[in-house]
Amino acid sequence: MAHEDDFKPIEDMLSHANPNPDREGCPSAAELEELALRRRDASDPLYVHVSRCSPCYSTIRELQRQHSVSAPSAPNTMWKWWAAAAALLCVLSGAIWYSMQPLSKSVAPIVAQSNMKLPSTVLDLRPFATARSDESPNSSSSLVVSRSRQIVVLVLPVASAEGAYALKLLDSNLAPEMTSSPTAKLVDGVTSISTELDLTRIPAGRYTLALKREPEDWRYFPVQVR
Repeated sequence: MAHEDDFKPIEDMLSHANPNPDREGCPSAAELEELALRRRDASDPLYVHVSRCSPCYSTIRELQRQHSVSAPSAPNTMWKWWAAAAALLCVLSGAIWYSMQPLSKSVAPIVAQSNMKLPSTVLDLRPFATARSDESPNSSSSLVVSRSRQIVVLVLPVASAEGAYALKLLDSNLAPEMTSSPTAKLVDGVTSISTELDLTRIPAGRYTLALKREPEDWRYFPVQVR
């Protein structure tokens, strides 16, 4: 039978990796209880929110613990609780795994709708550790884009919302070399942005791609222009 220690690495990550102090976009208490007790289908998009919101995840785990204590006379109560916990972790881990898979065919229509007279470049932001406004971007690896006029398709991190975004390309001094106001669209579970960028006048080198959707913080991604 599964033991609590078996889930500890994943639980620690989900409990602390995604703070959401303002509880932006969080489900209601009733919805969290339904998620905790597995009364919602595994495809419910609220599970994706929980995978990126540590307060909601912690609330769900506490609800599961309370549920296991509230019915001590029921047979196999602890086994049922662990089964629910394991199922929830599998769902959340599955959402994270899905987000890290190679680009699906869902990006193809976005590229096809772009200006076919220009070359297109797809930049997958999902594998990169993003930094918020008070952090430095991880420069250990970079996205790569050519010094040309092109259509750039940005595949956003899992559970990113649709809508208007602000985009900036920042130099080494974090001064903007380029700004844009693109719109993100959700297609087959993948949120992406398609925008035309003219990089012909930008010197080759390392830059920072900054993205922001109100009321969220800026997120930063390292970019190599060649």
